[in-house]
Amino acid sequence: MIKAVVFDLDGTLANTFDDLRASIDDMRAAFGLGPISYEQMTSFINASLRGFAEGGLGGERTEEEIEKAMKIYVDAYAVHYIEKTCIYEGLPELLASLREKGVKIAVYSNKMADYVKKICIKLYGEETFEVLMGPDGITPKPDPMGALIAAEKMGVSPAETAYVGDSVTDMKTGIAAGMNTIGVSWGFTAREDLVAAGAHKIADTVEGLGEILASL
Repeated sequence: MIKAVVFDLDGTLANTFDDLRASIDDMRAAFGLGPISYEQMTSFINASLRGFAEGGLGGERTEEEIEKAMKIYVDAYAVHYIEKTCIYEGLPELLASLREKGVKIAVYSNKMADYVKKICIKLYGEETFEVLMGPDGITPKPDPMGALIAAEKMGVSPAETAYVGDSVTDMKTGIAAGMNTIGVSWGFTAREDLVAAGAHKIADTVEGLGEILASL
């Protein structure tokens, strides 16, 4: 059995969509833009902070506009980040089961590390995760650096680690890191896109994810 799991956060461990969208809408309003559509939002929802600014504004933007948008988004997310964010049903029990089996658990998100920690501790408690990381100071996903750092911190090799996420970016990250890469279809990406991105396995339910992890 694998010795560790690195989870994505948004769309994987937590449904953060409404709070992310509210923050993007606040950012867009500052530029005289209306609310963002679902399709626009899902096109960049697993991006880094800069990707959120660029995707949220759309079109060609100057560096000054992007910098301004990032600051506005950060301030808005500080207000909205935990208003509607919630756990996907069944995940607390799955994580507890993994821990009982001695499997170490990390979270690596393209979200700022401070919010990764705040959200994960609020939703899952302080004892659940070995590592809580954002891309602070490193190249964000799909670069595998963060996933590899998480595995190193847990004292396991990539081959002993499963990477679980809901996006094409996550699939690219896990594969590039040399990890057993599992896509979950309950997040923000269509199942067929996860398959096309090269996911080794797809979990359509939390129960199914547990079965896949137990088989590795």
